[in-house]
Amino acid sequence: MIRILITIISCVVNTHSALADPVFPNSVVSNDLEFIKTTDQDVFSCLGFVGTRRAEMPDKRNNQLFANGVFVFKAQYKDGTNVELWAHPDFETEAKALSSVEPVARAIGKLPTVMRSRLDHVVVHFGDETAFGEAEGNFFVIYSDNINIRLRNHDLEETVFHESVHATLDARYLRSRVWRNAQRADGKYVTNYAASNPGKEDMAESALFAWAILVHPGRLPSHIETVVKSIMPNRLEFFEDLFLEKTVFFRFTDERSC
Repeated sequence: MIRILITIISCVVNTHSALADPVFPNSVVSNDLEFIKTTDQDVFSCLGFVGTRRAEMPDKRNNQLFANGVFVFKAQYKDGTNVELWAHPDFETEAKALSSVEPVARAIGKLPTVMRSRLDHVVVHFGDETAFGEAEGNFFVIYSDNINIRLRNHDLEETVFHESVHATLDARYLRSRVWRNAQRADGKYVTNYAASNPGKEDMAESALFAWAILVHPGRLPSHIETVVKSIMPNRLEFFEDLFLEKTVFFRFTDERSC
């Protein structure tokens, strides 16, 4: 009986330890999960070319901040939101720029209104680098080669979502008491990336899992959903209040045509 009891206790401890471990290295590219599907509802309406202008175009690859002749597009959405997308002159033509801008504009249409309404613009560079978000200016930066890779791997919507969290939610919530209390109460992280940089990446990493669980219940494999719920119950509650306080898509202002 004692031996059986010890075995049971050992199993419980090992199960709890397993549940405490991060589920994946990162949320977007380290797994084959489709958190967001191409067929998911969106509110994308149209995309129009505005013209060219001088604009601030941050780039990981160099320190040149401004560029002349930036191709400026404006995407309109059915909830009344709109987002400008600025494509670097290295694209050379409006048509080449559009081939990278359009899939990003459509992916933005799948964001909840609460995020898209706070997204100021998107910087689109020609070439290959990983995307990054900027909380202060409420924008993110993405690269054409990486867009194509993420499209092939069905990861573009997830990439846009992750970087949009940085661009639209970090400044408002990352240092807030409600987020930090939820983070502290949970004490565990859903990915290694979140665990290695909890002050910057945990919100964006956790948000994608929360989105799938709250908005598309049953989309993630049941064992993954169970583990995620055990790791971040308080953060799930935080995102439920954020994403589902209103409907996912709500009327922000009157829709305008392109």
